[in-house]
This record gives sequence, structure tokens and C-alpha cells, in this order.
Amino acid sequence: MDALEGLTVLDLTSQIAGPYATKLLADMGARVIKVEKPGGDAARSLGPALHDQPGTERSATYQFLNTNKESVVLDLKNEAGREALYRIARLADMVVQSFSPAQEERLGTTYEALRARADVSVLSMTNFGHTGPYRDYKLSDTVVFAMGGEMFSHGLLDREPLKLGGTAALLQCGAMGAVAAMGAVHAKEVHGVSQHVDLALFDTQINSIDRRSAAILAYRFSGRLQERAAGPSAGVAGGIYPTADGYVEVTATSGSYWLRFVEMIDDDALRGPKWLDPAFAMSPAAKEEADAIVYPWMLTRTKLEVWAEARRAHAMVAPVLTAMDLANDPVFRERGLWTEVHHKILGTLPMFGRPYVFEKTPWRIRQAAPMLGEHTDGVLAEAGYPAAEISRMKSQGVAG
Repeated sequence: MDALEGLTVLDLTSQIAGPYATKLLADMGARVIKVEKPGGDAARSLGPALHDQPGTERSATYQFLNTNKESVVLDLKNEAGREALYRIARLADMVVQSFSPAQEERLGTTYEALRARADVSVLSMTNFGHTGPYRDYKLSDTVVFAMGGEMFSHGLLDREPLKLGGTAALLQCGAMGAVAAMGAVHAKEVHGVSQHVDLALFDTQINSIDRRSAAILAYRFSGRLQERAAGPSAGVAGGIYPTADGYVEVTATSGSYWLRFVEMIDDDALRGPKWLDPAFAMSPAAKEEADAIVYPWMLTRTKLEVWAEARRAHAMVAPVLTAMDLANDPVFRERGLWTEVHHKILGTLPMFGRPYVFEKTPWRIRQAAPMLGEHTDGVLAEAGYPAAEISRMKSQGVAG
């Protein structure tokens, strides 16, 4: 038994944020019917690709974001394609889409259009919401990171602001989308209320639980605008240090952090009252003197040896792990953070494992991400289309 077994979700999302929201539901047992445009979700072309060979089914990003889903290809620009979508919607308890408001109107997927054909709640994951002058603006991870208030606090004071690498902000938006979807499902089951959930990706960033929340609240409550740091680290020791085989991250700025760090290094030159004097400890001279001792100590040890010493002294130090480190770590493997899936074409593929542990209804990957249009025939038949009609729709490019 799966936690969300019995829940059917019609997935009209693409790229990253929306597919991640529906993946979270699918991996907990929901049936997720993914409708793709002819040619497929744009995420199918995102790298990295299996063995660096591009192809519709070879994107690692697509494979991760679409486990446990079914794929149906429909041309929603065609009236017959839209009619097929409405009939499939009757199979669903929830619709999740990531079209812009203007696209919703052109493709007939507005809440009003869907509710007229099926008793479903609709979660619309748009960039800036359905109202206001920004509603049809395009958005990327960089844009949402910048406009969401996070970028202004990253980087050095005398340089341009910086962004965290990758697509962290979009995945965070997707996680919020899954929470919103479950709220709508609960309201339907408990209160019998179908509704439209308008989730703007930008709004999720303003309400994010990271440093931008503190920075935004600080301004709202006190008028103080947080500035970026003047240098890469503050205090005696802190930041990234090289080791014999990589790097470690250190927090040893003052107080007990510093004392435990000194216990780890175990050099009397770092002991004494001057190191506890804030005026000296925060000076460049203090860091230069400390680094002359710390760097040689670090470079004669591997990052895991440094980490072992840190645990002994209860120092705030962590190894900077590479992807290879994470994949080969026996502790992470035993915890189930890695697994494998079998793909009909690609064979056995490595895959991220469970993000949480359910005691009674365990998280599991039931199947790999679907091939493009793999389930078109079956889902259309379930929606009431006879085999001859499905063949005709496919020959005319309405379905694929």
C-alpha cells in the first residue's frame, strides 16, 4: 500500500518546478498522468544525458523528475486534443499545470474550462500569478532567485551579487507546489470543495524558509537592509579550507566555535587570551596568523581525516563531498538515499532514493520515467475512446 494510492493527478506541467511537484505526489503512490505536447516535455533535452549521448529518453533531469508517471501525448492547440484532455480530466482528482495565464486561455486549460468538464481542483503554477502587470512574464531560476530577494545578500560587498548554482529555487517552488496540491486534495476529501489554487513561483520565494526570510523581515520590522559581507569570511577561521584530497567547510568565528576548533588543531600557538579578544579576533592579522598554522595542518590530512578529528573535538567542520563521494558512501547507501530503476530502453539506471521514511506506507519508485507517449493508447481507451478513434487521432497528430 502506498500513501497516496487511489489519488489520480492530471499533470500538465513541464520543465522543472511543476514536474518536481507532481513527482513528489507520484513517488508517494498517486497515479500521475502526464500530458506532453508533440515532441515532449522540454526537460527531455536538459542535461546531463546518459553517457553524454542526447536523446528523447536519455536526460537524467527528465528521468529524475518523472518517475512513477504515465505519458500521454496530446496536441492541445487542436480542438480534438483539448476534448481528449477534458475526458481524461474526468479520471482525475486533481489537475496540476504550469502554463502561463495566456497559455491557459489559448489552450483551454483555465480553471473555469476544466471545472466545466470535470469535478477537479486545479493547481496553476505560474511565474507571477494570474493578475497584475507581471502575469505573463517569463521566469528562470536566476530571475526568481534575483527578484525573490535572495541574490542581494549573496557575494561580497564590493562585487556584484551572486546566485546559488543549479536550479535550487525552482525545485523549492516544486516542493511548495506539492504541499499546495495536498491541501487542495484534503479540502476536497474532507469538505467536498473543489477549488483553484493559484501558486506563483515568485510568491514562494518571498515566503521561503532561508536567509531571505530573515533579511526581508529585518527590513519590514526595523528598516535595516542587510548588506553582503566585506570579505569571504569573518573572524579568526571560517570558510573553505583545502585538504590533502579536497576541501572542508569550517565555522570557527568566535566563542565555543573557536575553542572547539582549537581543540581539533591542538596547537598551543592558537591558545591564549588574545584569541578571545574580539578586537584582535576580527582583524586581518589574526586570520593571517591563524591560517599559517591551520593550512599546513589541513593539507597533511584527507577531508575525512579532518572530519574525524572535528567529531572528536565537536568542532563545526564538514567535508565538502563530491558526487562520487555521495554515490559511494556506504552509510548513505544503507539509509536508502540511492536506488536503481529499470527502463525499457535504457536498462538499469541509478536513481536518487527516498527523501523520507514512511513506517506503514513506504516511499518507492514503482517505474522509471515514461517514454514519450508510452501510455497514450491505454489512457485514451480508459477515457472512453475506441481503438479506431485512437488510431485516427494519432494519424492526424492530435495524439502521439
